[in-house]
Amino acid sequence: MADNRRVRVGFHTFTTYARHPGKDGANFAYTELGRLLSDCADIRPVPHDLLALARDDAAARAALAPCDVVVATVGPHAHLYLYLRERLGLSFRLIRDARTALWNGYLQQETLCAPYLRPGDVLVHSSRYSLGLFSSLFPHLTPEAQAICYPLLHWFPEEAENSWTGSGSTSVTRIGFVGRLTDDKNYAQAVELLAALRRRRPGRFELHVVGEYQGPRRRGAVPEGYGTPGYRWLPPIDRSRLWDLYRGFDVLFFPSTSTLETFGRVLVEASYVGTPILASEHAATSELLPPEALVPTRYRTGAEFTTHFAGRLGDVDIGQAADRLADGDTPPRGLGYQNYAGHHKRLLDLVLNGTDGSAATGPTAAQRGFLARVRMTGLDPLDRAGADAAIGTIRRHFTALHRRGSPGYAASLLTLLARSRHRRKTADFVRRSLLRGEDFTNIGGVDLQLSHLIGYEPKFRLA
Repeated sequence: MADNRRVRVGFHTFTTYARHPGKDGANFAYTELGRLLSDCADIRPVPHDLLALARDDAAARAALAPCDVVVATVGPHAHLYLYLRERLGLSFRLIRDARTALWNGYLQQETLCAPYLRPGDVLVHSSRYSLGLFSSLFPHLTPEAQAICYPLLHWFPEEAENSWTGSGSTSVTRIGFVGRLTDDKNYAQAVELLAALRRRRPGRFELHVVGEYQGPRRRGAVPEGYGTPGYRWLPPIDRSRLWDLYRGFDVLFFPSTSTLETFGRVLVEASYVGTPILASEHAATSELLPPEALVPTRYRTGAEFTTHFAGRLGDVDIGQAADRLADGDTPPRGLGYQNYAGHHKRLLDLVLNGTDGSAATGPTAAQRGFLARVRMTGLDPLDRAGADAAIGTIRRHFTALHRRGSPGYAASLLTLLARSRHRRKTADFVRRSLLRGEDFTNIGGVDLQLSHLIGYEPKFRLA
């Protein structure tokens, strides 16, 4: 215990790199967690820079030795803390998280963490779905070593709760779509929904899209659907403006079947406002929304998915969604967000006292049905020597990739290109690193590329 009997808690001071084009929920979460830990009277914050720790054992010892607990606010790199804990003979407890599901980064993290885990280390999930998935894929993750905790409602503005008004129009229904404009988010199905509604009720519906466009990079390129009557698009906007948009949607459409989904901050934010939501049955939707808000979802059985790419696992029934909206069937409000009220206190309790038993909550029936279909290969466990070797390699290149202009930086980029199983994606990372100064705070960037160095790429099918 530290001076004044406060628990000494180490964490990385998370700041997203300046030219990041569209911050996702994880970026906000890690920034806000640092604020939460710094504001707690029972915690003595011991902030550090992960890059400094990765570069030098002496710096790592100086930063981590005083800590009773470390909270990994660094994306899918928590294994670096456990590796250093063993290497330097330290004794802190580690609280880490899983923010994506069937995707390489956090799966690799858990594979690499496994040989180093001690009693008191906790893996935090945002949903029952996430906990159920990781428990099925990693049998060593016991209920007492995991928790469900999403503390970020603490920062939601009080005035936004129950503030939904709808568009106020009696002639046009405004449908919202918030998120990346990508295939795995089923963005094309939002455009398809607008077309289906215009056939049923010409001029009666609009689609308002807010999110990062990741299509062709040529000048003037625009998302699919742009220019269609009733279509509106806004690139990523400030969150204060986003609350206003939620308030003005008549319904939010969330068709995502992404391999990444564990939760859906969009679902929680919109539900908090009171916006009606029509969503797929995938991931956490069945625990956050009532059954009447879900659209039948057909999964792509038999196809092989790699965890190295965000993948679309299925499609929602656009015909049924269009029929319901055309008939004026407004989905009931989702109240699942209320389960997370007070979770900032739960997180602090995890930090101060250890696991709280929240992992005893199992998945929903819809989630159990999906999890029973997953057939994963390539999750072979590592022993301690194998983990040491893999993390040692990752550490060396992780450090070099953040020393731009050095010989090691250039050598690591060339090594990635030589070893990559997905050259086009790696070349895109190299371009972003050189031209934008991308660092590890773009989750799904550096972490995915480092997996090539150790040959880590699980694959799966849905039975």
